[in-house]
Amino acid sequence: STGPPVLSSGPLQLLAILHGIPRAEIFEARRVLESRTARLAAQRAAGEALAAVSEEVMGMFASIDDPQAFLLHDIGFHRALARASGNLVLSALVEMVSAMFYEQRKETASLDRDLRPSAEQHRRIYQAIRERDADAAEREMDAHLQTSLERQEREDERTPPPPPPARRRR
Repeated sequence: STGPPVLSSGPLQLLAILHGIPRAEIFEARRVLESRTARLAAQRAAGEALAAVSEEVMGMFASIDDPQAFLLHDIGFHRALARASGNLVLSALVEMVSAMFYEQRKETASLDRDLRPSAEQHRRIYQAIRERDADAAEREMDAHLQTSLERQEREDERTPPPPPPARRRR
């Protein structure tokens, strides 16, 4: 699929279940899911699937000065990588997680000032997959998701909380 992910009823139900769960736990689950998916992609990806992952990496570098476009390529990378794993269940799970991640990140993506390190991490994941180095693909994806968690936690510290609701006068 192309374009921003869209939440259907399945991901909405998952989002409701995950509401209130600490971001660190959600990222822990992503690390388990997506690191192993990267391993499978390194073992199985070929042809068009590998080209789709590469296109998203190139798109990230091309949109380094446009956080919203970068976010779409970031999401596209994870979706293409999941498809490259050859496992439809993992691909569907990553698709759901990507839709949730997009909904969370689209409001804060513009806070990212330097997107080059993230693009470089994605390039390293892609290179490991292209070289069929499953250990490196898994390790690089895990490191990327850990870095993403730390970056988002820093963003949370910089983002002011929403104002309290206005009181109604009697």
